[in-house]
Amino acid sequence: MGHEAERRRLAAQAQSVATVLLALGIFALDVLSPLQGAVAVLYTTVVLLATRAHSRELTLSAGFVCALLAVAGYFISHDGEPLGSPAVRLAVSLVAIAVTTLVSVRHQVAAEHRRIADQRYRTIFNAAGFPIWEGDWSQAFAMLQGGRSPDAETIDLAARTAVIGDANNAAAALFGLTRREELVGGTLLPFHTPAAEATLGRILQAMIAGETEIEEETRFVTAQGEPVDVLLRVTLPPHRKEWKQVLVMALDVTERNQTHARLAQAQAQLTHVSRITTLGQLAASIAHEVNQPLSALITYAKSGKRWLAREAPDAAEVADCLDHVVSNGTRAADVIARIRALARRADPRQDAIDLGSLVAETVELLRRDLNTHDVTVAVTIPDALPPLTGDRVQMQQVLMNLMLNAEQAMAQVAPDARILRVEVVTETGGVAVHVRDSGSGIAVEPESLFSPFFTTKADGMGMGLSICRSIIESHGGTLGAANHPEGGAVFSFRLPLAGQLESAA
Repeated sequence: MGHEAERRRLAAQAQSVATVLLALGIFALDVLSPLQGAVAVLYTTVVLLATRAHSRELTLSAGFVCALLAVAGYFISHDGEPLGSPAVRLAVSLVAIAVTTLVSVRHQVAAEHRRIADQRYRTIFNAAGFPIWEGDWSQAFAMLQGGRSPDAETIDLAARTAVIGDANNAAAALFGLTRREELVGGTLLPFHTPAAEATLGRILQAMIAGETEIEEETRFVTAQGEPVDVLLRVTLPPHRKEWKQVLVMALDVTERNQTHARLAQAQAQLTHVSRITTLGQLAASIAHEVNQPLSALITYAKSGKRWLAREAPDAAEVADCLDHVVSNGTRAADVIARIRALARRADPRQDAIDLGSLVAETVELLRRDLNTHDVTVAVTIPDALPPLTGDRVQMQQVLMNLMLNAEQAMAQVAPDARILRVEVVTETGGVAVHVRDSGSGIAVEPESLFSPFFTTKADGMGMGLSICRSIIESHGGTLGAANHPEGGAVFSFRLPLAGQLESAA
């Protein structure tokens, strides 16, 4: 460092001596030469030589001294002569010296401003707390301007030729390096991942399209092999049309992404806890849920035995009873399977549901029980229903629960007035199912019916409607209750169409 300062000092002294000698030489030429030309114009070279010292004061002093020498030379050579061409040449020389001096000073002021701005930029660049680096992407520009598309080969070549011209210490730390000099002069290829390659392709495509500010999120690996997620902002400064100076700023978002991942994991665990809680609620109502198909199994089995005790022509009815045994046994197994799926963290099934056939099948499953209690069923289903997706068994359990509740609500009504209406209605963005009874209606706040352990039945557990609402809400729908203006209560659940639930998620 000391040798460099000494060398600069000696160079400045040599330049000063040369400037003085040049000025004296021009003065001697102007005074002693028989030439009639404007020799004093040569003083402009002295001013230009003094400008190299990058000092406005020195440049102004040189211009002033040169003007004095030009005037002195004129008076020495032409003192006492009338004004003529020598005076004109002097005027031209003085104008040239003045213009040269002013222009040189102006350029020095502009250069000083640029130097200060560049120094300020470099200070901010190096002191910034986030990674910044500059790259020369001119070779990539040349390749892409030649008509090549940013394919895998071009992207690889661009990555290999995008040399880093400058970088701050934060950029070095981002890639696991200790000094910024370890980045300068190299490329980011050692830190690339497949994601970074794809990101570079998108950035190049955007720059070809004329964008000057591009923002992308990608992933690199550090020098130690650790993954690091970064948000990149690539900027092409003005007047850098050939990509010679591309500014890249980065924000380390690794911790943010890890936090999001932990949050998603916590949400998944919370969802599982909620499912386990729901499973506990389900366990409290398993007796009620499974009791219906098991009771039917017992009834059909006894009927089958009675038919078997009779003559052979009745064997067809035995087969029918046994078919019902199989159907109800399968339904009971499906109920248990859905409960086990909740315990295994299994995602809800998303099968196509034909709501019309589902309602018809549920009515048939409950036909015997409804007939026993003198309940008349009126079903209204449109000819064409939009597609729905969900867990068919769970939907059937909801519908069955609502229909059985409606049946029980009409126990105190005259047999000829026990009408259970099931109506399917197509609405904007979904389908609604209304289950209406002709009982005495809801005597309490309808919303309270869906609270766990709340029941209006003497032998009820208060879990059925709460579970039904959980099932419907897990399918993106709603379940509610109200008193019908014409008497009785109506329970309604609404389900979104097949494409609505995925788009909302």
